[in-house]
Amino acid sequence: MRGRLILKTGAVLLLLLIMTVGVVAFFFRKSTIESSRETAMTVAQLVRATLTSYMVMGTMDRRDIFLEEVRRLHGLEYVRIIRGEAVIREYGKGRDYERAIKRIEEEVLRTGRPKDQILESKDKVVYEVVIPYRATSRGSVNCLQCHNVREGEVLGAISIAVDLTAKRQEALTTLSIYGGIAGVLFLTLFWIILRHFEPYRKLFTEMRRVLNRYKDGNFKERINTELRDEAGELAKEINLVGDTLDRTLSNVREKVSMLIGYTVMETENALKDTEKIVEELAKISHFKRAIEQDLRKDDIYARIETVLADYMSLDKFSIYEVDERKNSMKVITVQGEKLWCSEVILENADECRAKRTGEDVDSAEFPCICPRFAFNELCSTQGIQYYCIPVNIGGKVGNVVQIVYEKEMDMFIRMIIPYIKGYLQEASPVLESKSLMELLKQQSYIDQLTGLYNRRFLEEIADKISAQIKRRGTTLGVLMIDIDFFKEVNDRYGHDVGDRVLKEVAQVVKSSVREADYVIRFGGEEILVLLMDVKEGMSEKVAEKIRRNVESKTIEFSGGVIKKTVSVGVSEFPKDCGGMIWRCIKFADVALYRAKEEGRNRVVRFTPDMWTGEEY
Repeated sequence: MRGRLILKTGAVLLLLLIMTVGVVAFFFRKSTIESSRETAMTVAQLVRATLTSYMVMGTMDRRDIFLEEVRRLHGLEYVRIIRGEAVIREYGKGRDYERAIKRIEEEVLRTGRPKDQILESKDKVVYEVVIPYRATSRGSVNCLQCHNVREGEVLGAISIAVDLTAKRQEALTTLSIYGGIAGVLFLTLFWIILRHFEPYRKLFTEMRRVLNRYKDGNFKERINTELRDEAGELAKEINLVGDTLDRTLSNVREKVSMLIGYTVMETENALKDTEKIVEELAKISHFKRAIEQDLRKDDIYARIETVLADYMSLDKFSIYEVDERKNSMKVITVQGEKLWCSEVILENADECRAKRTGEDVDSAEFPCICPRFAFNELCSTQGIQYYCIPVNIGGKVGNVVQIVYEKEMDMFIRMIIPYIKGYLQEASPVLESKSLMELLKQQSYIDQLTGLYNRRFLEEIADKISAQIKRRGTTLGVLMIDIDFFKEVNDRYGHDVGDRVLKEVAQVVKSSVREADYVIRFGGEEILVLLMDVKEGMSEKVAEKIRRNVESKTIEFSGGVIKKTVSVGVSEFPKDCGGMIWRCIKFADVALYRAKEEGRNRVVRFTPDMWTGEEY
């Protein structure tokens, strides 16, 4: 800024100096020319009057002496009299020197108007002026008495040349002196201006520095100045604005942090920090409203995954769910195509450091701190780091969110961790609520004696399963199983032993099918099995497997041991029932009764001839 001030002020003063000298030179030149022109006009009038007198008195031979005297007295370069055409016709061309007429003189004789010019070279300056003489009968001299011409006709002209070389030199000397004095004055003024404006220049520099910091969101900078005038007051006002903004934004961030329950990492840009935290608060609020309307925990987990992947731009992370009853962990999602933790934590949740301690696990703070991280060799050799966040649900760790990242992303991860915790904190009570609802719902669908699904669960999922099977174009196997002579067990050994038998048979059936299949206590000692996506005809083989497993099972009780058998009726959806699942369940039950009629402990496949009724 100082350089620009010097340049601009110097340029203005230099321009003023040049303009001043130029104006003085212009008017000096103008006054010199005007003075020379007045001298020429005086000489012209004098010569005219004198020559007229010579002509009247008949003493024209004295003309040359007179002209020379006039030239000398007025300091002229030359004085010449040029005859016009009218006089030449009357008296002839005159002396020889009068014939060498210049162009300017010819133009004056032709037009009858005065004309002047300056002839300037390096060594000499000459001002030439040519003034015409016109014939007139008015005034003290009547030209028409001596000349046979018309009124106003050009009789001739006087050509006068004034040497201005000395004047030019005088002017240059004067301008040099004036320019020197003016230059000294302008330099003094220049120094005074710079000295006076230096505090203001420093103030502007300070204002620019501070306002640039304000623009970058840093309101802690202040303007320092010694000025006590209006400029100093302006600096105080700007400092007051900075104080107010810094205090206000700090209060906003503090209150928002109290609202969301955590403090975010601050930078030097208070505006962006405040904007970021308010924006995240709005996003978290929107996130909370969204998950409160979700039906299942899986929907909430999907939203958390979207937050981590899309909002936070993370490409490697895992979400785990803790099963408190089994003390195990389940993988909800893995981003990055790797299970980042050892599978041992899936069997024993206490092997997970974050779950066991309930504290954040940060490998940047303690390198490779968790022995169950599956890639600790990358952690120690290639700078792979991880940060695990336990999520408290109902007073216990219910989930663990694990973030895996490269070392160069550490600053970014530190910045987004508080925001991630904000989302997880809002998700925690909703997850707890959904978990309780799912538990209650699951308990309402579970038969308390056998641990199998109950009839209510079947009514809930029957239509959904049939729609899935139709959409995929596969086959659903329907097995209706009944324990043979179960009433005799109750009658002979009592209901406690009967319950024991029912539970053991239920577990044999459940262990004989896949995890994706459904085993349902249909009623009493009847068990319904739905085999998902089996090949056509495979249902009978599964039913036979169940029959053999039950037959080979020995059931122990306090009074001894017992072995039981089962009868199984089989149908297949949609082949046997035209796409109506409840009809297939009925047909499996019909086949079951045929198995009992044929002697029990057998598998019977439903055929159309077994059912002749209209209703089912």
